[in-house]
Amino acid sequence: MHLTQSSRLFAILGLVLGAIATAISFYTNIPEQMAEGRSLWGAMFHFFSFYTNWTNILLVLIYLDLLKGFSGLSSPVTGVTGLTSIIMVMIVYHLLLSATHHPEGIDVVTNIVMHYLTPVIFALFWFTSHHLGQLNWSDLYKFILFPLAFLVFTYVKAAITGEYPYDFLNYSLNGFSGVAPIIAAIVVLILFMGSLAILYDNKASDRS
Repeated sequence: MHLTQSSRLFAILGLVLGAIATAISFYTNIPEQMAEGRSLWGAMFHFFSFYTNWTNILLVLIYLDLLKGFSGLSSPVTGVTGLTSIIMVMIVYHLLLSATHHPEGIDVVTNIVMHYLTPVIFALFWFTSHHLGQLNWSDLYKFILFPLAFLVFTYVKAAITGEYPYDFLNYSLNGFSGVAPIIAAIVVLILFMGSLAILYDNKASDRS
């Protein structure tokens, strides 16, 4: 995956909006969490407990690497990982979380950017990039490693603190029968989107 003129513009836009929104979210969330009794480190740990934040940071690093050679995270596999993860963020937020999440003030703006704008911009960036057919079907399982790492982090953290970032992952509340189908659906959807990305990558390279 290499930048074209169009994808470079989308990368710059995504980098600026993603970095600013994530930074604002961080600096508004930390004081709020400390006001609720958390320590500074506890508030920071809480911020990094959300997949939205993980994924938006990943996208910023991908943009930086492609634009400035900053992060070493611009491989084709990482690009699809970012693409499938941020689309999943938008889908899960819209279907499972938006009805009960009511941000206020500047958080309204950062919420829209991080859940809706960054997925659209990254998708446009990815599709307008120059694809070289470097993705293989053997790469498919790699697309779920990032979300699986988040799940491991979530349940290790929950075992220590008793806190879950999302109710639909709360094993204590929902049990295995409540949590497993949602996790399975997320994994299947990521693999499906990853399969489409592999097909597109190879078809796009054939047309080059």
